[in-house]
Amino acid sequence: LTFVPWFGRRMGLPRKMSSLIAAGTSICGVTAITAVSPAISARQEDTAVAVANVVMFGTLAMLAYPYLAHHILAADSHRIGMFLGLAVHDTSQAIGSALTYSNVYSDEVVLKVAAITKLSRNLCLAAVVPWLTYLNVRAETKDDEGKEEELEGKKSAGGKSVLAYVPPFVAGVCAMAVLRSVGDVSLESQGLALGLLEAHQWRQVVSFVGNDLGSTWLLGTAMAAVGLNTDAAALKGVGYRPFVVGFAGSAVVAGTGCAATLALTSLFL
Repeated sequence: LTFVPWFGRRMGLPRKMSSLIAAGTSICGVTAITAVSPAISARQEDTAVAVANVVMFGTLAMLAYPYLAHHILAADSHRIGMFLGLAVHDTSQAIGSALTYSNVYSDEVVLKVAAITKLSRNLCLAAVVPWLTYLNVRAETKDDEGKEEELEGKKSAGGKSVLAYVPPFVAGVCAMAVLRSVGDVSLESQGLALGLLEAHQWRQVVSFVGNDLGSTWLLGTAMAAVGLNTDAAALKGVGYRPFVVGFAGSAVVAGTGCAATLALTSLFL
């Protein structure tokens, strides 16, 4: 969030385009971009370029990081899961990379750790959207200091409740996590999950919803939606500089994610 806007200015990118690339690279990919874009009144071209960056470099990370992490992090399940959750941009891409690792190396722990780490990272969006909106308003004020009334209107528009900026999927993931936890606890304490299902039935439901329906069908649909959301026509004439910034931002996120993973696991595991 700090490096990409700075590097974007050095590369001559529009301020709002840099903000969108920063949000998509740092928080949760396309979801962050679509949340920030209307808040800062970004152009369609800026949004399309930011989405293209996330799709391109996030997909490359999704395909490469599972294998790189297996060798670099010495096949440590917790470290690999945390790294994939921190380093891959979009939620669907992060879960996809963890699912690839889980299938190739038969390690379900990586998928669980990556999902928890990515969700925790996504929660930062609730703070990032108002913050980027404020920075955009402040920057526009410096560009045109005479429009005080317009500034007040923009501040009011940017002063929505933080909850208004929380993406619905974050609430959905939290709700499913609570439901799973309540089911497990009730099964252990009462012998019936949610007071309805026996152990083998609960395992079947969890396996179908989490593995077959969620990881296979819904995740595949989400990945297709990310690609279809990229408007190629809006990318004409943008040049190579936005993608240099996106690549540099991806490298910084990967490096930061790896360093954070090593530090946190050394301290707490």
